[in-house]
Amino acid sequence: MKKIYTLFISIITFAASAQVMDVSVADCNNNASSIHAVLGTGKVLVVASDGLDCSICKSKAPGLQSWAAQNKTKIQVWGAMTFTYSNSTPTCTGVDSWVNSYGWTDIYTFVDANRHWFMSGTPRYTVYSPLDSSLAYQGFDENAALNTALQIAGNTTVGIDEVSQKDFYVSQSPGAVRLHNLPKGANTIQLVNLTGQVVKSINNVSEDGSYTLLTSNMNAGIYLVSAQNNKGFKAVRKVYVK
Repeated sequence: MKKIYTLFISIITFAASAQVMDVSVADCNNNASSIHAVLGTGKVLVVASDGLDCSICKSKAPGLQSWAAQNKTKIQVWGAMTFTYSNSTPTCTGVDSWVNSYGWTDIYTFVDANRHWFMSGTPRYTVYSPLDSSLAYQGFDENAALNTALQIAGNTTVGIDEVSQKDFYVSQSPGAVRLHNLPKGANTIQLVNLTGQVVKSINNVSEDGSYTLLTSNMNAGIYLVSAQNNKGFKAVRKVYVK
């Protein structure tokens, strides 16, 4: 029998047990940043590990810049530069040439000297969520990474409503998740896995302030459940299905 455990999500304060390790970096102009610094602003962080000698990375570079520019209000993109086919460390001259060639004005680009984000090949993507300061995606599928980031970014809206973010809570029962104190006027409920796939979507939710999602046919894992009203206010919780 599956059991569901709920965890309150705070957009500003992260549970220490859920936090990824912080990593500090600096670009070639000595502008410093870190994973936690970005997540602390409420933005999703996408790190693209790109090789200066990687032809696929070069072909994808203009598209990544365009995507970063379109979504920069909620998502920050980093370019962690390395070499794919050698263990050499890129120079700032090489990185600056890349930035200028592909117009990476909206991508924070730096030398990944310790190859923190490199693993066996490039391009490789890592997505961090500000919802709980966790690792949301890691792999070579660009579409999966960017879609995950967009889904998380859509769940980080903070606003003032008749029912606040903290009042919305989730309870468990065998094979079901019960949503309580939905935002007033809630009309859309979604259950999303951490690859960004919408597993369940319910529209035209009733006005009684609660709703039950059946989970008996779901795969075990971590999901984000969100309730949004017609004013655009969205409350989010994380659930564990086992």
